[in-house]
Amino acid sequence: MREYEIYELLHRYGIKTPRYKVYEIDQEFYFDHFPAVLKIASDKVVHKSDVGGVRVGIHSNEELQQAKREIINNLQNNSIFLDMNDRFIVEEEVHGVEFYIGGIFDSIFEEVLLFGKGGVTIEIERDICYIDSEADEPEILKSFRTTKISKIFPKFRGKEYKIAYVIDTIEKFQKLFTHEDIVEFDINPLVYTDEGFVAVDARVKTGQKSRAPRRQRSFDIFHNEKVAILGATDKPQKVGYALAKNALQSGADIYFVNPRLSRLFGKRVYKAIQELPDIDTAVIAIPSRYVLQSVEELAHKGAKNIIVISAGFKEVGNQEAEEELTKMAEHYDLNILGPNSLGLYNGDKELNLTFAADSILPGHIGLISQSGAVLSALIDKSLSYALGFSHILSLGNMADFDFADAIETLQNKRRCRYINLYAEGLTHGKPYLRAIRKSAKPIAIYKAGKSEEAKRAAFSHTGNISGDYEMLVGLSYAAGAIIKKDIDELVFSSLYAEKREALIVTNAGGPGTILTDILVSHGKKMASLDEETIQKLSAVLPPTWSKNNPIDIIGDATSKRYKAVLDIVYDEKRLIFVIVTPQYMTDGLNIAKTLLAYPNAVPIFFGEERFKEAFELFKEHKRIHFNDLENVANIL
Repeated sequence: MREYEIYELLHRYGIKTPRYKVYEIDQEFYFDHFPAVLKIASDKVVHKSDVGGVRVGIHSNEELQQAKREIINNLQNNSIFLDMNDRFIVEEEVHGVEFYIGGIFDSIFEEVLLFGKGGVTIEIERDICYIDSEADEPEILKSFRTTKISKIFPKFRGKEYKIAYVIDTIEKFQKLFTHEDIVEFDINPLVYTDEGFVAVDARVKTGQKSRAPRRQRSFDIFHNEKVAILGATDKPQKVGYALAKNALQSGADIYFVNPRLSRLFGKRVYKAIQELPDIDTAVIAIPSRYVLQSVEELAHKGAKNIIVISAGFKEVGNQEAEEELTKMAEHYDLNILGPNSLGLYNGDKELNLTFAADSILPGHIGLISQSGAVLSALIDKSLSYALGFSHILSLGNMADFDFADAIETLQNKRRCRYINLYAEGLTHGKPYLRAIRKSAKPIAIYKAGKSEEAKRAAFSHTGNISGDYEMLVGLSYAAGAIIKKDIDELVFSSLYAEKREALIVTNAGGPGTILTDILVSHGKKMASLDEETIQKLSAVLPPTWSKNNPIDIIGDATSKRYKAVLDIVYDEKRLIFVIVTPQYMTDGLNIAKTLLAYPNAVPIFFGEERFKEAFELFKEHKRIHFNDLENVANIL
């Protein structure tokens, strides 16, 4: 579309443009709103300023004629020759703060708006945010507040800036983008004026929008009463062995399928799928060439949940087989998890259908991951600290069941209180964002694939194009997710998520100050000490103690002093950090023993050799502990 055609389109949606006139190449110019701008409008020109196709600061019709001649010469010098299909646009010059608004029809998230600081350096500064076309006013504001340019609202250097203009303009562009056959556009600059935003320079690309279909689930993936395991084996080094052994520890009815075995772990082994009784869930751990036929047979056996552990699909270039899996899921109304999945854990039945650790502790975290290796590592780490899960889903390649499905499913699980995601890429972005908005449970996300190298690694690993890191993170955050910067936070952060108030007990002032900054930056409130508490502490501490939070109990503190302080300030509703640095009189092991009596006290022991026995004690009791400050952020 040419710019004047875009202006006409913008007017239909109530979006302001400068006053303008369109002239043919040989037409005499006459304009009466100066200062003015002259632009070329031609399909031969994409970026007008790059080829001298724009003149600003024009104050008369005589100057307009001169500007026209200059533009024609500039274009010819760039081997661009105009004809009768081309036009000139004369428009009033608009002054104000330059913003930018653009839109792209993304293959994952569909219509997405970009909004922020405009001007010629936009690619360098990148002071923009991402806004979903379905975002409401609070979500728009949350996204916009992540930009630097947002800081001028509501007032900057004595001038008032109306945030209502931002909301109104973005909502109009949301409507335009979703109602028109537009696949990409940008308005730069979009000028803020006292009367609202004015779209000064516009480009639009039209085209067909291809939307990925998505169906509603009619069966709960965690309905696992009768489970068949294809590929169960007596060979300990095989995946099928771990799956079979892990599954037997639950209360579900477990059936094994392997044509070469008769018995396994004291149970009958079925030779073929046809011999099985009716089942609701099946785990497939056989060579990929047999998977499609097996899914067909399992569907006829009544199975609705099929977990494909087998690899060898999209991640190795076998796109056709994976697409066939997707079609079968829709045709038979199945939930297909994977392929290339680690499996599933159902805490309601203590059913471990993974080939990860043979022991997964019950808890309140619903953990969702694309990478099976990452998931296995997180499960292993959780065992070290006696942390448990309500449900676990390894999505693998996501041929069918995806993040949106997982989030929606976990909403109905009473045991699940937190939903934590490890994401490399997405398939259905709009349903994913809707699921986050509707979630009654906090959702935390760690997104891999920030660098170009990581994106390529993600593709080779799961076959999912990682997508734009900033877009996924920005849209997820605005929709209501909590963005995590360290993968360990997916395990540890939920442990203390409900504790908003923090208190520090330390035998050194510097570490207490550093930790305070970390806590505040992660949204924790530093607890205040009332006069009664200060008086009680003063009775057991040296006169030089800090008299505030952090509570500096002085370097010569022993376990006796730590205990006396904790007895006064301990509160189960608080998150209490206990910092211990090695002084000559510091009895590390006794302090560690003391801390075992206070479940909400998080030990931070600076040192190595002096605290070896203390660390061994914490490990023995599966107690979270640290020997530095930076990693404390992993539990916040």
